Formats: sequence, structure tokens, C-alpha cells
Amino acid sequence: MKKIRIDNLMVQKGLVETRSQAENYIKLGQVKVAGKSVTKPGYFVSEGAAIQFGAKEQYVSRAALKLASVADTLQLDFKGKSVLDVGSSTGGFTDFVLQHGAKRVTAVDVGTNQLHQKLRADERVELYEKTDIRDFVSETLSDIAVIDVSFISITKVLPAVSKLVAKQGQIVAMVKPQFEAGKDQLNKGVVKNSAQRRDILKGLESWFSGNGFVVQKKS
Repeated sequence: MKKIRIDNLMVQKGLVETRSQAENYIKLGQVKVAGKSVTKPGYFVSEGAAIQFGAKEQYVSRAALKLASVADTLQLDFKGKSVLDVGSSTGGFTDFVLQHGAKRVTAVDVGTNQLHQKLRADERVELYEKTDIRDFVSETLSDIAVIDVSFISITKVLPAVSKLVAKQGQIVAMVKPQFEAGKDQLNKGVVKNSAQRRDILKGLESWFSGNGFVVQKKS
């Protein structure tokens, strides 16, 4: 069977959005093949290799590792900050930012009964279920917004989020090419063509700059 770099395979399987994200997971020691930890993004494995994420138990869900994988690279500082978690789901991002010093989290999700009980009981968390962020109104602005949404383009979400964040605030958005792509660019629901992926990301950056957003860092 053909051999392939593990970071490329993780992208092809849709486990991560980019090779750099795969690299960050690997550096965090969260990737295993056949029960053995992989330490190098350039490690070659067979295309049929079973890849496992070794999620750390200190977070309520593996989603926290998405944020953990980019926090250092993006130099994110949540200490003493108020955070808006868009697409909070089980609460991986919420748990991560609280454990890294956030003073308050506003968790918003279109679903219901998803947030972990540990976070539901946390007085620092304000939960808004069955709520589309585009319809959400808050009298208090957040210092930082973290976004992890699916089945919708990030361009549909950002304008609403920007109104909920302080003027000098930050927005950390997980970009998912498969939800930005046209149907002709998808292969089993995933953008596997690296050139198309680059074009999608370039198109998004152009949209960001044309709509008043400044891309400070990428990972």
C-alpha cells in the first residue's frame, strides 16, 4: 500500500483542516498510529493506517485540542478575558479558555443539551442554546471570540460576531475549507486537492480584508 506523510493523511481523512494543524497536534503528543505516538509530521505511514487522537482527560471534549494546537502559535492569552464561544457544542473551547484564565465565557450554540454538565454548573459560563449567533444580542462585549462552526461559511458568521467583540478584541476562527468550497471541489465531503484548498483560503483572506477584518496570525 502507498505510503504518505502522516500530516498529509490527517488532512485527507478530514481529521484536521490543515497540515500545520496536524503538525501542532503531533507536537502536542496527541497523535498515535497502531498505539504508538508519532512525533514527526513527516513520518510516513500507509494510506490505510488507523490514526488515533489521544485526547487529554483534563478537557470535557477533544475539541479543546483544536484550540490547544494553535494557542501557542497564535500567542493567545485568555487570562482575565471575557470570551465568546461560538458553536460551543460540548464545551471543549469553553473548558480550554477557562482553564487558561478566562474570567467569563458566553457560550452560544444552535443545538441543545450538548454542553457538558461540568460547564453548565460553572458560574463563569453563560449558556445560550437554540441560538443562531446571527440573531444573538448582548449588552456586554467580549474581549475574544472563538469560533468552531460547521455547515456554514465563516463569512456568514463573522459580521455578527464582530459586533459582539470589543473594538480592540480578537476573533479566533477555525476555518473549514469543506464549508467554504463549491460542490465541484468536494471529494466525499472533503477538499482533498491542495491547490483548491489554497485557492479557498486565499479567497477567504481576500474576503476578510475587503470586509474590515485584519488577519494577524495563521496556523
